[in-house]
Amino acid sequence: MRRGTLWKFLGRNELAMSDMEGVEFNEKPPAPPEVEPKRLAVWLRRIRNIRYPLTLALLSTVITFAFGFCSYLVIEDKMPSEGWFGIWERWDAIHYLSVARLGYGGEESGEQRFMIVFFPLYPFTIYLTHLVIRKWHVAALAVSNICCAGAFCYCFLLTQKESGRRAAKAAVFYLSIFPTAYFLHLAYSESIFLFLTIGAFYYAREARWLPCALLGMLATSSRLSGLAIMLPLGFEYFQQAGFRWRKIRWDGALLALIPLGLVAYLYLNYYYFGDPLRFLQYQREQFFRYFCSPLSAIKDNLDWLTRDPIVHRRVMICGSQLAAIIFATTGLIIAAFRLRPCYTIYLALSWVIIFCDSVTMCSPRYLITLFPLFMLMAQWHKRDWFHYSTTFLSLLFYAVNTTQFVRALWAH
Repeated sequence: MRRGTLWKFLGRNELAMSDMEGVEFNEKPPAPPEVEPKRLAVWLRRIRNIRYPLTLALLSTVITFAFGFCSYLVIEDKMPSEGWFGIWERWDAIHYLSVARLGYGGEESGEQRFMIVFFPLYPFTIYLTHLVIRKWHVAALAVSNICCAGAFCYCFLLTQKESGRRAAKAAVFYLSIFPTAYFLHLAYSESIFLFLTIGAFYYAREARWLPCALLGMLATSSRLSGLAIMLPLGFEYFQQAGFRWRKIRWDGALLALIPLGLVAYLYLNYYYFGDPLRFLQYQREQFFRYFCSPLSAIKDNLDWLTRDPIVHRRVMICGSQLAAIIFATTGLIIAAFRLRPCYTIYLALSWVIIFCDSVTMCSPRYLITLFPLFMLMAQWHKRDWFHYSTTFLSLLFYAVNTTQFVRALWAH
């Protein structure tokens, strides 16, 4: 007898019906359900899937620290007085460690009051890690490199979802050798922000909105650039719903958790200074940073590039800033045609936050948090001329920047 739709329907209920007494069946009893694999085997399979980004994170960490120390010995021709890790404790790393040790201070705390411009999540994780690792700087390095490994894994998984496994390997590779990617291994907040941001986008693409919202909330408490993730994640939700209001479910409300990280930071400003926007005042007064047209920053860089009497600053400061804005602008334009809209929106908002600033000296460092650029680069990894030229240039400037940094020279 041909098995039709009715037969299939009855077959679905065969096991339940066979439990009834007094009924005989000619059909064979269904096979017992397969035993689920052990959790350990599942986790091992997941780890094998991300062994490439994990290996790359480990190798890049070891090579970066070893190369930095060797370059210091060769150029300075002496042992560093600060010690093995001391040569990496420069500029903002000192400020983050200060916040982790002392916390924020009010009006009467002297110079410590200016530390309110640094968002709280990274110093707080350093403080928690210090409970296990007693040296503050080593604790900060541990946090950064763990988050770096996590960021590489999420970058791999997200790109694999969008473009396949080979492109995923290329994206992580280009991220790891980017000229300022060594900051992912130092006591800076780039690694934790990148980890949280890519993770939020990954879970958004998986339609898992609770972890997406939680990671997004933490991201907005780690950097001001976290503002750039709220709109694209909301857009992604509506896109998955087909832009139909009737398909919006309760989980869409979870995205309202994302700005709570920023709200917590504003409350800290209010708690210590009675003004939730005090950090903007200190950014302007102490660090000379405020919102402005990107054209003024470009003009200033062009002037410094031609007039600065110190030649190395023309390359390391002015030249790198101009290269950063060209790279980011080109990537944004191409992404509008090659990437999913949520990534383009994130790039556009991040572009505004980074370059509509009176001081763009750190813009090359900020670019490592723009992960869609590396997903975009991975689409050309099969072109030999692009792959080899990108790899060669990136590694050269990675080495130059690392050497400059350990010698306490500007390389952001």
